[in-house]
Amino acid sequence: MIMRIGAAAAALAVGACAQPVQPIKGWSPQTASQASVGSVVITNRAAKVPEDGVQALQTALEQQLAQCATGPTKYEMQVRLDNFKLANSGMVMVLGDSHEVSAEVKLIKPEDSSVAAEYYVQERTQGGGLIGLAKLSGGSRAISTDFAKSVCEKVFNKK
Repeated sequence: MIMRIGAAAAALAVGACAQPVQPIKGWSPQTASQASVGSVVITNRAAKVPEDGVQALQTALEQQLAQCATGPTKYEMQVRLDNFKLANSGMVMVLGDSHEVSAEVKLIKPEDSSVAAEYYVQERTQGGGLIGLAKLSGGSRAISTDFAKSVCEKVFNKK
């Protein structure tokens, strides 16, 4: 019992410390407010992506960006997917587990293909027991939507 509580506490502590969006080459709030995304290109480098994972992420980004990135200056968004993990339902019941998506997000100026902004985005949703199963029931679609919302909030300064 002590071992389970210790492992769960450690997992929660690690999850609480991670910052979901790290600027590598951030842009100003003024530039972000003038930006829109003309296209989203996802390159998958993750080892084991669920079958619907990349498509769910593509759809979530396109839907969220259509609402939050509405400025007149168009950029191409390049997403390098490094991790896409769904929780194991057995682990959720016993110790707790999490859905995780991590990716490098670059905004490219179409006129000269230069990088206007670059961020590393990590999204994690965790839970345990029956409540955790309910919380994590959305699978690829839910974690992709959470990821896309983090991009809107932190990269484009929109909620």
